[in-house]
Amino acid sequence: MQRTSVAPEKIRELISPFLAAKGLVAWGVELAASGHRQLVRLYLDLADDVPRTPERRGVTIDECATVSRHLGSLLEMEDIFHGPYVLEVSSPGLGRRFFTAGQLPAYIGETIEAKLAAPRDGRKRFRGKLTAVAGVRVTMTVDSVPQAFSLSFDFDEADKVRLIHAFDAISEGEATEGDA
Repeated sequence: MQRTSVAPEKIRELISPFLAAKGLVAWGVELAASGHRQLVRLYLDLADDVPRTPERRGVTIDECATVSRHLGSLLEMEDIFHGPYVLEVSSPGLGRRFFTAGQLPAYIGETIEAKLAAPRDGRKRFRGKLTAVAGVRVTMTVDSVPQAFSLSFDFDEADKVRLIHAFDAISEGEATEGDA
């Protein structure tokens, strides 16, 4: 039905020149089923050489729409999918998924969740602080009761690795005057 084995890299190859001209990069490409259609998700981020400022912290909705229109045209011309598909273009968001080990070093010290393909000590999901990345080897300190422990795995041993965003919470004693 569809040639999904080459599709993610082909999609990156098709859209990368357009993204580079816009100061963007393909953070990742995800393929999934959506009913009887192929679901294609393209995640965009700012290119490394684009400075992040308070006015420009990430990808805009307008940029996603522009890329979606352009990529839709390219996919139709290249005929990568032989049946119907749904195209979604967005930023990776606060709980971003990591698609390569090379994306992780900038997040050392942050909380991540890793879902491994094969269980370790009877479980597949681990949450904790990312402590090191060496090539494709990922090390994290797992927050576990009763005691935290270190876990290392090769990136390709994980089905999914994502960032766990910590929202700043206001403690009860810090309510503002308008809250009373």
